[in-house]
Amino acid sequence: PISALLTGCALSPSSQPAESPTDPLTGQELVWPGQRPVAITIDNAAASTTQWGLSTASLVLEALTAQQATRLCLVYPAVGAVPQVGPVSAGQDLYWRLLVGQQVLPVQRGGGQFDQNYLDYYSLRAVDALEVGTNAFSCETNWQNVPLWHTSGAALSGVLGSLNISPALTESRVTDTSSSSSDSESGTLLSVPNLLPMQENGKLPDADASDAMSVRVQFDAQNATGFSYDADSKTYRMLHADGTPQLDANNGQQADFDNLLILFSASTLRDDGVTLDYDLTMGGGVWLNEGHLWNITWTQGSETTFFLYDSNGRPLTLTAGRSYLALVSSLTGQELTVQNSTGESLL
Repeated sequence: PISALLTGCALSPSSQPAESPTDPLTGQELVWPGQRPVAITIDNAAASTTQWGLSTASLVLEALTAQQATRLCLVYPAVGAVPQVGPVSAGQDLYWRLLVGQQVLPVQRGGGQFDQNYLDYYSLRAVDALEVGTNAFSCETNWQNVPLWHTSGAALSGVLGSLNISPALTESRVTDTSSSSSDSESGTLLSVPNLLPMQENGKLPDADASDAMSVRVQFDAQNATGFSYDADSKTYRMLHADGTPQLDANNGQQADFDNLLILFSASTLRDDGVTLDYDLTMGGGVWLNEGHLWNITWTQGSETTFFLYDSNGRPLTLTAGRSYLALVSSLTGQELTVQNSTGESLL
């Protein structure tokens, strides 16, 4: 099986050493050195209007992993950085596949057989609400009789010892430099563990469109996520399928992102007839940043590398900041719409 996708990076060549270590999730200042990122799956059904933690996640992943509502995966740089997060939902092996190279600590409320198989195969220990219960999770029953399970960094840290889970990165994640010397001339460092490659030299290729104001990712007839560009903050603000702001119940703030990365990937229905599997080897997509759109392609160079290219085939790296990443397949009903300020389609 494919064990990793977003675990390497293509860096622009530079003669200047980095002034300080950067957070592999955002490319910004490293605040939690030596700590494992934490990834938490949360409910994203249309009726799930109470969501905690969206506005402060470093990275948000979304894909239609079953023939029902999407689930979001919120990623934080360390256990100590996790606010109140929820409603925690079933784990998804797709998200662990995308994050495994980061030594991510999965947090979930149960999971299907594919989720469990993946965790077992790679000896990943998840913090599971169905296992530890109220030792690390709180739940309420005021949402259509379905409990809103939520957790926090403080609650999670209290059970890690009993689960034999370390919140620290292992040495291989921190110091692995194998393969880097042979690729130095091309500017590619296979061992660098960045989740998303960030722009290093400040120079971006010309955008394919410079007025990308409205974005809608349609996962199926009922499920969609939208974004509206805000020029003042230079971010894309997240919207529910009905166009209302997607808010963080912790602070009432609308979730927003510096980077939107929508990757096209072929999907197939698994043997259970319910869950979807995605091809993580290569595909096309778009990147949006500061109101600009780039058509991109992506490839998985190996189990530990991931490369982005612009429409001319040149290596492309993202700018630093918080990111939203969606996988969209050719499955019926899944599509991406991007419009300019006059409502004209840019795709």
